[in-house]
Amino acid sequence: MKKILIKNGYVLSLDPAIGDIAGGDILIDGDRIVCVSADIDAADAEVIDAEGHIVMPGLINAHIHTWQTALRGIGGDWAGSDYFTYMHSTLAPRFTPEDTWIATLVGALAQMNSGVTTIFDWCHNNSTPAHSDAAVDALIVSGIRAVFGHGTVKSKPKPGQPHFSEVPHPVSEIERLRRGRLGSDDSLVTLAMAILGPDYSTLDVCRHDFRAAREFGVLSTAHVWGRPNRLVPDGYKTIAAEGLLGPDHNLVHGNYIEDEELQVIVDHGASVTSTAQVELCFHVQPPLSGRVWRMGGAPSIGVDSEVAARGDMFNVMRSALLGQRLFDNQETVRRINDGESRSGIDHVNKNLRVIGTGGSPIPEVSVPTREVINWATRNNARAMGLDDQVGSLTPGKRADLILVRRDNLHMVSAQDPVDAIVYYAQSDDVDTVMIAGRVVKREGRLEFADLDKRKRELVASADRLLNGVQTTKRAS
Repeated sequence: MKKILIKNGYVLSLDPAIGDIAGGDILIDGDRIVCVSADIDAADAEVIDAEGHIVMPGLINAHIHTWQTALRGIGGDWAGSDYFTYMHSTLAPRFTPEDTWIATLVGALAQMNSGVTTIFDWCHNNSTPAHSDAAVDALIVSGIRAVFGHGTVKSKPKPGQPHFSEVPHPVSEIERLRRGRLGSDDSLVTLAMAILGPDYSTLDVCRHDFRAAREFGVLSTAHVWGRPNRLVPDGYKTIAAEGLLGPDHNLVHGNYIEDEELQVIVDHGASVTSTAQVELCFHVQPPLSGRVWRMGGAPSIGVDSEVAARGDMFNVMRSALLGQRLFDNQETVRRINDGESRSGIDHVNKNLRVIGTGGSPIPEVSVPTREVINWATRNNARAMGLDDQVGSLTPGKRADLILVRRDNLHMVSAQDPVDAIVYYAQSDDVDTVMIAGRVVKREGRLEFADLDKRKRELVASADRLLNGVQTTKRAS
């Protein structure tokens, strides 16, 4: 691969040693960043003019189920156990490997188109090795950087079969993938174990799965909520006491986890991924991002399922930041009015008198805007075990980056580049996407052959999967 020189952009390096550079350049040699500075001279390099653009690390999506891409927009009114009833019990068993392949492919391409260069693809509808292989095939074909989280299905047991919570993760499949196509940790697509964890499996299964992930040298990740009905009542306190918890584990959600357990998780270096778009819709406790941040951890964020949320990390950043500020603002007012009712808006309106004579009752924001960009880049890279490779524009790291236009009507005149990215930017503003030094989106157009054909295949897959299935309680 030849050298590429990106010239004269506003560089958000997200490397504290480099900082921001107005009119900055980035030199790339092969798949690596060589230099980030002003006025780089490289006569032998292809030049990409970045004037009028923000240049930053590619966004990283730390949690998504791309196998559900064909089923976008069916769960907007779901609540309670509807996701498990409709998705896992009804629709998931209908998937063929071909359905998994097209959903994963289009899902990955959509992520790239929206400025995401790396995803943690949590695949828990792989009832056969062929389903897993189809998902891995699609990720490789797409060209995205991905951690493939090999999960397990959550179907109801047939008579005489054990409940899925009592079934250890299939080590034979991890061994097959680890010794085969996902054996290298330097490839664009690498392997993780998406285990059941302390909410969805017994303690014996937890022990087995955590140990297996370490034996294979892969990251483990688990869906966790921390509600009282979890199968391992002490959750991660038990896992940590047995020496099984560390930076090689990632937990997702966790909204109901108490502070004592969360502090154990943070102190042991495990990562916590919140999915604000989904969690704010369906849960009463706030996403964990703010609590993790205040405990000294590195919050991680992701999309989750596209059945009820747009798979766009710009939206995720906004949801994470604004949701956190809302909960923090409520807590600020509660503390100011110590001992009084905590009944939300009525409580706030009733007590504005104690804070000032007008304007916002909140004296300062709780989480800075810039911080949420770190969540979507550096912290997400760390959560995926890739922080030595991606997440910042640092010499020596992989050349995964994006150019974001500043001249679209909704972006033009946005003064601060950080505010522009978090509050105003959207997928259509992403002009250029580079992964491992290869341009996959150029001048606003994704460079992928037969894209229209793949869209039609996705629609056909959705039609077949949904044929005759009731998936909503919404009145017609």
